[in-house]
Amino acid sequence: MTLLDYIKNGYSFEDYLENIEDQLEEQIELDDPKELVPYFAINLKQSREIRKNFRYNPGMEKKAKSYDADLKFLIISEGWCEDASQIVPIVDRLAETIGVECKFVFRDENIELMEEYNTNGSHSIPIVIGVTPEGEEAFRFGPRPAQAMIYTNRFKKDPDKYSREDFEEDLDRFYLENHGQDIISEILELIEDYTNSL
Repeated sequence: MTLLDYIKNGYSFEDYLENIEDQLEEQIELDDPKELVPYFAINLKQSREIRKNFRYNPGMEKKAKSYDADLKFLIISEGWCEDASQIVPIVDRLAETIGVECKFVFRDENIELMEEYNTNGSHSIPIVIGVTPEGEEAFRFGPRPAQAMIYTNRFKKDPDKYSREDFEEDLDRFYLENHGQDIISEILELIEDYTNSL
């Protein structure tokens, strides 16, 4: 399948959340065999709240609206992923602001695509792909903003000195204090790099 095929078959943000709700109900009925129910529940609530309450920093919305990019966004995600609940509502809001179509696909249902967009061999999500009208990749963002990746790499490099608890605390604080502004600015920069290359 091409990237445009994935977009054609993908979910809107609301349909994506409804699908996660269905997965949550299914896990509850099965007595939560993968112990994912708390993650689904928290992330659903968080995704909706972030999408509803997100506000651009001064000047950033005007800057976003000035972009004339003939692109679509394809997001690889999963409902249990906490990073996804922080990132994808903001990307969907940005897509709305710019006026581009934004579609979601689930990682575990699209392993071939995920293999193509792995991060150092890992199936880390979310991944945001900017797709051209011809179905080519214009840019790739994810699985986390640059500052969050610094924490990630530090933890992976030396988990004895930088514990999982410290890593998760720093990551949570970053998302809480940054309010998605780095996500917006990094994706806008990627779009700008793409349009400047044409």
